[in-house]
Amino acid sequence: MSKIAVYFPGIGYHCDKPLLYYSRNCACELGYKDYKNVSYTYNAGNIRGNEKKMKDAYEALLSQTEAALTDIDWSAYDDILFISISIYKMQVIVRMH
Repeated sequence: MSKIAVYFPGIGYHCDKPLLYYSRNCACELGYKDYKNVSYTYNAGNIRGNEKKMKDAYEALLSQTEAALTDIDWSAYDDILFISISIYKMQVIVRMH
């Protein structure tokens, strides 16, 4: 069975920090030998409470995420695991599919 784990960090929280680093180790022990760390940047700052800035951030991160995942042949995997540190990232994933 072919497995892949895909990791979505937060802004300012990269995949080598403890939560995602140890999650990657656990997933590897469970047979997820292939993995993809998604990375993105957004530097507008002060977006909380500003609907336009929040929408702009969402669109920018969605675009970067889609670009980061285009090289994966999803049909090659029997099991796909998404690990994210926020619900927001999971909304992006759902929108992509």
